[in-house]
Amino acid sequence: MTQPDQLRLLAVHAHPDDESSKGAATMAKYVAEGVDVLVATCTGGERGSVLNPAMDRPEVWERLPQIRSEEMAAAREILGVGQEWLGFVDSGLPEGDPMPPLPEGCFALVPLEEAAAPWWSSSAASGRR
Repeated sequence: MTQPDQLRLLAVHAHPDDESSKGAATMAKYVAEGVDVLVATCTGGERGSVLNPAMDRPEVWERLPQIRSEEMAAAREILGVGQEWLGFVDSGLPEGDPMPPLPEGCFALVPLEEAAAPWWSSSAASGRR
């Protein structure tokens, strides 16, 4: 449990793996100094890219959400951070002219009032977790 006077740091990232490629050293530094660090991961990264050619295989694509979850668990352990899933759907960075529709449940389609509401109240209202 966090003490009332303990410093806390919240890092918000769109996808699992962003915590490792964007700010991992900063988070590890603060954890080492006793700061309570929490990573809020907006999506499951289910429409992400596979940049490692050795992993660009059908069996990886079939299990991508599970693999992203396993990668996030490993990152939590290595970095020593807490982590919460916000439950939005990964948009997959759609491209085209005209742009294809965004997938249902992605952050860009959430009304501003819900997106900006405190997590504990908006997640209860929307069923996200």
